[in-house]
Amino acid sequence: MGDDFQHLPDDIICNIIARLPAKPLLRFRCVSRYWDRTLREPNFMKLRSRKSIILPFRDTFNLIDDTSNLIVERCYPFDTKAFKLTIIGSFNGVVLLAWLEYLILYNPFTGASKQLPRPPSSYQRDAHGFGYGATPDDLKIVRFRYLGQCDVYNFREGSWSTLSTNYFFIAFEYDVGHFVNGFLYWIAYNRSMLIAFDVKDMVVSEICPPFKITRGFYLNHLGTMDGYLCSLQPITNSKFDMWLMKEETQWSKVYSFELVGFPALTHVPYYAICILDGRRLLIWNPSSENLIIYDVSKDSYQTLNISIEALDVQEVQALEYVETLVSPSDMCFQRRRRRRRTHKRV
Repeated sequence: MGDDFQHLPDDIICNIIARLPAKPLLRFRCVSRYWDRTLREPNFMKLRSRKSIILPFRDTFNLIDDTSNLIVERCYPFDTKAFKLTIIGSFNGVVLLAWLEYLILYNPFTGASKQLPRPPSSYQRDAHGFGYGATPDDLKIVRFRYLGQCDVYNFREGSWSTLSTNYFFIAFEYDVGHFVNGFLYWIAYNRSMLIAFDVKDMVVSEICPPFKITRGFYLNHLGTMDGYLCSLQPITNSKFDMWLMKEETQWSKVYSFELVGFPALTHVPYYAICILDGRRLLIWNPSSENLIIYDVSKDSYQTLNISIEALDVQEVQALEYVETLVSPSDMCFQRRRRRRRTHKRV
């Protein structure tokens, strides 16, 4: 580094470096072992304090700055543009994507990716989930099959296993489960219940909520509020209720609101794309093609600087995302790597 940097405290240098784009930031790790180690620490990326909303349209990713509501980057995860990518979830800034029968870890910030071993069964009507058990290193991918079986990929082992369940012919509201506190949840609209998967013990159970689950795509939503599972339920084309589950059988209605009186919200129906952080909703209005962030607690909204052309509502996804330097390759086969290092020390 230059002489000017040598006279600055490390914390000031870190704040400067944290504002760099991905490529210069990665190059800075090559300066020395000290800076490589420092830039790998989780607290370093917190200095950026920038969240983005990932909004994939078929084969492209739009990264929308969560503060300015502007598109900050549009990136193509892979060379092929022939098939739709599905976001399964994210962990520590790394996103899990499904593409046909393939599962791929992808870091939108650095562009690094890692293809995982293919599941033991062929692609069919499946629902996926991505989460961890008692500790973050107990990371697993769950694929819930239509015929009642679950394929589970264990990152510690680097392999798949298959479980048999008593839940057959489940019609899920979404193909993607929502992860909260060690459990993955899916809405089973043909059974009017929630399917829960205990990631640690790999046990499947059902939850019967006090509200009615309306049959139909993109009407019901699951999210997280204050660290607990929450559910958004449509009452009419413009009226919604939000419920919170603190215990398995203890639900409470925390919000009831109607989307009226806003200039950008003049056409119904409205489709909630996702619950961003418990009290904010990403809403799509197909008539105006507008994307809107609605704050439930403040009863206010912001229109994003992006519009969606007429799409099938089932194709629209979104995910709140925090930037990271974590490599997807570092998340794989953790136990095997530890064993090799232990063997060398002996």
